[in-house]
Amino acid sequence: MSPLPPEALPWAQGLAVVLVLGLGLALFVGVMLLARPRALFALNEWFSRSFDTAPTFRVLDQPRHLERFFYRHHRVVGALVVAGAAYVLLRWAFAYDRPGVLALVTPRLAKGGLDWVPLALEATLVGLHVAILAVGVLIIFRPSLLKGVEKAANRWQDGPATTPLDSVVGNLDGTFEGHPRIAGVVLVVSAVWCLLALAPVVADLLRR
Repeated sequence: MSPLPPEALPWAQGLAVVLVLGLGLALFVGVMLLARPRALFALNEWFSRSFDTAPTFRVLDQPRHLERFFYRHHRVVGALVVAGAAYVLLRWAFAYDRPGVLALVTPRLAKGGLDWVPLALEATLVGLHVAILAVGVLIIFRPSLLKGVEKAANRWQDGPATTPLDSVVGNLDGTFEGHPRIAGVVLVVSAVWCLLALAPVVADLLRR
């Protein structure tokens, strides 16, 4: 078995503590199933309360219309879009250290035959911001030309049904309530065996 790297030691110690706590909880549940099953089932019923998520998702699923604000203040919105796109293009034209970036990135990509990627990314980013600049100018002077694009893109999509999220999956309460003693013995034996098996490993990890 290879030695544990020093940087992985805190993670291993944390994992060991979590495992011990989980096994301790399993041992407690097993003892409660043997000694006080009714109290355990009452506690489980209190923790197993169901909450309907439909009202919350219904609020989140309501459309928020910003078209009126957009058309009322289209000059301000367009000016902000134009300013942002122009800033990026000016920075690319006058402050972008293209030789330095290419010298740093291209040799690594050239080994895999991907030396064309930086140039393609540059062309894509420049073209994208030129298009954004043109859209900003349209928003300032002729926002009505974008109504067709808005209608095509602004289609409301209903969210998925929340019924699967509200359903109970893998419920074993009936099994435990029908055979509490058997379930308790299985949990106690399994938890004690795992704790004994892990004890040397946990002790060695915590000593470091």
